[in-house]
Amino acid sequence: MKNAFTVAAGIDVHRDTVVVSVRKKKLDGVDDDVETRTFETFRDTLVEMSRWLKAERVEVVGLESTGVYWMPVVRVLQEEVPSLVVWLVNPLDVKRRAGRKTDRKDSQWISELVLYATVAPSYLPSREQNELRKLTRQRTKLVADQTRYHNRILKELEASGVKLASVVSDCLGKTGRAIIDALLAKKLSLDQIADLALGTLRKKIPLIRRAIEGSFSPSTELVLQQLLGLSDIVDQKVVDLDQQIAVLMKANAPEQALANTIPGLRDTSSAAILAECGTDMSLFPSSKHLSAWAGLSPGSNESAGKPKPAPARQGNKYLRTIVVQCAWSAVRMKQGFWPTVFRRLCSRLGPKKAIVAIARKMLVALFHVLADNVPYREPTQTPPSEQQRTRLARRLEAKLNALGYAVTLSPAADVS
Repeated sequence: MKNAFTVAAGIDVHRDTVVVSVRKKKLDGVDDDVETRTFETFRDTLVEMSRWLKAERVEVVGLESTGVYWMPVVRVLQEEVPSLVVWLVNPLDVKRRAGRKTDRKDSQWISELVLYATVAPSYLPSREQNELRKLTRQRTKLVADQTRYHNRILKELEASGVKLASVVSDCLGKTGRAIIDALLAKKLSLDQIADLALGTLRKKIPLIRRAIEGSFSPSTELVLQQLLGLSDIVDQKVVDLDQQIAVLMKANAPEQALANTIPGLRDTSSAAILAECGTDMSLFPSSKHLSAWAGLSPGSNESAGKPKPAPARQGNKYLRTIVVQCAWSAVRMKQGFWPTVFRRLCSRLGPKKAIVAIARKMLVALFHVLADNVPYREPTQTPPSEQQRTRLARRLEAKLNALGYAVTLSPAADVS
């Protein structure tokens, strides 16, 4: 094992206490010197712990990334000892063999793993990036609440016989919301309410008139008023978050502009992606490491030379979700590289696996855009090789034969 450090510390983190072991490497080959102490997780005792680690000249400290209990510990360490290297390690890499297990032994085991660099540190965002990440993740949750309230409003409308969703594509748009508010207010006739339609929906006024002939019970009216009020509150909170995210993203404006050159990415999505993976791609050895960290790389399960089904690896669920959403946006374009690749993959993998593959390719493209500091360029479509053309011809011939057609294929004279 490679001895990367001379003094290391391991921290076993809990809600109320942390158990800290400082390990010093002995050069004469005897056992390491290990000292273990227990501290409470209040800030004053965490500051005391930091000063002790500084006095012991600890070079690196390792702790498991479990729950949220490690966050205040890392924050105090970064504030009190800026020169200290903090390793956030995967709990699966730290797991010991079954046997006697204590907090003291766990902290000593972590210190040994870190001292000899037998574990790899996980990605640890900077303080600024963590602030941005909190906002983008909160926005994701609020958008989910928006969808939840919208669905419940539509459910109440349908249950009351108001078939607005059958006529208006967005029941909570300007026209839909005006109609719902007018129905609840009960001050206008149905003809007057239908006349509230705007834009192209005015062509559907007679149909809207038929769709709103349902009635609301007193309970339904109360529920709808509460749901609409909650929906408005969430909508305003999303707007407030967008404004604050835009302020924080000013520091990363050049990187965001480069990310937005990729089809499917806009200010909101690129901010969420950069909040998760950051703008410094040197932290990832390659684009494959980034896609694996996001949980978009295909899994592998092979035994005795036989591959077995394996799902995609688990990773950063927030990053994976937003990249997949961007992939759907990109493949729905009328033309371009991404729709072409998606259609080709769908024929072989199906839409679900194909969109994950597209998301991985988009994340790889983002890696190179940020690493090379160049805008995105559409890949050039290389003509298929002779072997690929032959395989495609055989597959199409087999499909036609299965449909009952006798087909004889011969190459055209102008095919290169």
